[in-house]
Amino acid sequence: MKMLSFRRLPATPASCLLCHALCPPSTAEGLCGGCLRDLQQLAVRTEDVCPRCAGVSSGGALCGQCQQKAPPFDALWTSVYYQPPVSGVLHSFKHLRDISLAAPLAVLMKSLPPPWLAEQDFDWVLAMPLSRERRLFRGFNQCEELLRLLAADFAWRPVPQSAVYRRFAPPQSTLAAEERRRNVRGIFETVGNFNNCKVLLIDDVTTSGETLGELSRTLKKAGACSVFAWTLASAKMKKF
Repeated sequence: MKMLSFRRLPATPASCLLCHALCPPSTAEGLCGGCLRDLQQLAVRTEDVCPRCAGVSSGGALCGQCQQKAPPFDALWTSVYYQPPVSGVLHSFKHLRDISLAAPLAVLMKSLPPPWLAEQDFDWVLAMPLSRERRLFRGFNQCEELLRLLAADFAWRPVPQSAVYRRFAPPQSTLAAEERRRNVRGIFETVGNFNNCKVLLIDDVTTSGETLGELSRTLKKAGACSVFAWTLASAKMKKF
């Protein structure tokens, strides 16, 4: 496996954004084939996860939790597991504000799409909103950057930023499971309605799925007929 370097070097038109090796001119979005294959080693397999919540499941069957109580979203898919080297790339993208890494991450998502994507026709696609405070601190919404690149390829219609408001709350990653459920209750508010609309949510990392669930619940209260979710990475550990 190639060792990925995150030290930013002067960009050249034909260099890989991750390992900085020279790439053929036809390489998409500045990602060489070797780095793409390394990142794809963490791909989620449909036979290992529940088709509804993307939780651990045997043979790709509906998990027991979803059989007892289905989540608010109609289906959730994650492309890869949140482990090195993907976790390192995402950290540099989000927390070191290296927006150039949005392109290779979008390429990774496109190479590992949801199994149901080709069958669905979405009215709107929404990047997971950030609170005003979080956006000001980070300077950008990483999910909007991913959606911008994906929408160009899939001809999606993004939901305007002003259509969904998110109030500030502590980051989910800092909380225990029960605290996560309480932390996201009522944090979203829609402006207008989504009557009879099919909506796709785009997020970078999913842990418990509580935030996606609360946003899906809010959108359905606003009239959405179905809500699907596609995230880049899952914090659940890969099964070897």
